Amino acid sequence: MYRLVVCDLDGTLLNAEHRLGAYTREVLGRLLDNGVELMLASGRHFGDVRGLSAALGAGSGLISSNGAAVHDARGRLVHHQALDPACLRFLLRDPAFDGVHINLYRIHDWLVERPEPDLLRYHQESGFAYRVVDFEKLGPEPVLKVFFYGDRERLVDLEGLVHERCPGRLATTFSLPVTLEVMAAGVSKGAALGRVIDGLGIGAEEVIAFGDGMNDLELLRTVGKGVLMGNADPRLKAALHGQDVIGTNVEEAVACYLGELFLGRVGSTA
Repeated sequence: MYRLVVCDLDGTLLNAEHRLGAYTREVLGRLLDNGVELMLASGRHFGDVRGLSAALGAGSGLISSNGAAVHDARGRLVHHQALDPACLRFLLRDPAFDGVHINLYRIHDWLVERPEPDLLRYHQESGFAYRVVDFEKLGPEPVLKVFFYGDRERLVDLEGLVHERCPGRLATTFSLPVTLEVMAAGVSKGAALGRVIDGLGIGAEEVIAFGDGMNDLELLRTVGKGVLMGNADPRLKAALHGQDVIGTNVEEAVACYLGELFLGRVGSTA
């Protein structure tokens, strides 16, 4: 049986309102009571994810910013990987990004230059929010992730430009179709999880993980069993052809699957 359950958040563990459903809370609480460890692995900022982790009682630490930061069970930063400052200047100031909404994740905060209220609907459960600042006045604190919010087709074009201008120095992914996420080369949820399970002294075969976005690809390849959401990105399903596909996040499918796997329960009581 698996000793560690690793879950993505948006499109996976959270429902359509980006909240934890009642059945999800119930099942995960039962698993924790039975000694199964739980870890959240998200593209979200640590300040956002830790509130959700605390609400569930997850105790194996957490992975945030798509693996650019790893915190232990006490909330202490144990690993981080920042963007190259030269690449960061390009990402923030090149005219190619004009008109695209730019977001920065540093270790302690989320920064933007202009408000984008639509983004805040993803963070109602935690209440985590951005600060509006002038990027020209940023201090020396490392930036873990930049993400661009905008038109999907334009973001796909920009992804190609990012790799052309900073070859070999950046990793890119899409957590949502409208968010192009940029981290340092080598950063991924899968790489971060590899460090975590080494520290826990367990094998990858003892880990089961759930995801729906392209930023979950390496994560689902790292573990003993990777499970895809029914609402997963078609490109993820194609890349992981043959792996289990369950229901959708709207149906609280992760909780239903885990309830049957660990507790012998079929379906939601909702």
